[in-house]
Amino acid sequence: MLTLTSPAPGPTVIITANLHGDECTGIGVIHRLLDILPRSLRGGTVHLYPSLNPDGLIRKTRSLPGADRDPNRAFPGRSSGDKVERHAARIWRDIAGRKPSLLIDLHTDSCASIPYAIVDRVVRGRGQSALMTRCLAFAEASGLTVLREYPDDLYIRYKLDKSLPGTMVNNLGIPAITLEVGPRGIVQHDAVHDALAATGGVLTALGLLEAPAPLHPARVSGGPWRRASGPVFTSEGAYIPRMKAGQRFNVGMVLGEVIGLDGGTRQRVMTTTAGFVVALPERAWVRPGQTSSTLGVLER
Repeated sequence: MLTLTSPAPGPTVIITANLHGDECTGIGVIHRLLDILPRSLRGGTVHLYPSLNPDGLIRKTRSLPGADRDPNRAFPGRSSGDKVERHAARIWRDIAGRKPSLLIDLHTDSCASIPYAIVDRVVRGRGQSALMTRCLAFAEASGLTVLREYPDDLYIRYKLDKSLPGTMVNNLGIPAITLEVGPRGIVQHDAVHDALAATGGVLTALGLLEAPAPLHPARVSGGPWRRASGPVFTSEGAYIPRMKAGQRFNVGMVLGEVIGLDGGTRQRVMTTTAGFVVALPERAWVRPGQTSSTLGVLER
């Protein structure tokens, strides 16, 4: 952990990266912030965590090496729990003890994804509407497409309330957002640039910088949007997308086709609602039950 403090008073911000070991963009962002913030910080304190999963980074694994649980579904953790819960507990004690005003958690998605900001559901505690409004305002300041998380029932079923940002908003009542920028597995120059601009916009909204984020070229306007899973595959074969990330669609359009190696079509994946494509899967060969895409659909 690295700390940068301005002589002027102000809020405390936590910026975390690389909780999933194969999601690396945030490492590059924090490296750039270490150069920028000492010259530009207008007030307050920023705590930077370049990697919350260094062993996973070294071994190119999403979770902790030797564990098959998602570390971003284990917060606030348990000191007497399994390896992942103990790891989450150590992180949580350190972060919560710093009494932050805001958490920015840096992640990545597939190599075929638009960059976007995720806002967690506030499903516990007082002042839920006001807290959600603040989180949405910070997400909008990123200049990226803003997605609210899955509906409340799915949000809890998927244990997203036990993610690091989800625990921050639901256990402590502190605003948090997730920035999903860039592909997995590498630190890509353009992704770092985009995520850095988005982070600067969020810090500007809190009054710590004077670096408002421009609207990203891939930003999808309209909404409000929420995250949704695309149709599942019902056949095995090679998947040929017919839409790209960021593309809008209506009901009954073809997202893609599953084909056999004989060239025959085994499944046409059709849209069942209106919305846009957020991300496509990082696989060419698909099997029944796998999800065809991440979508943005209208919040109802």
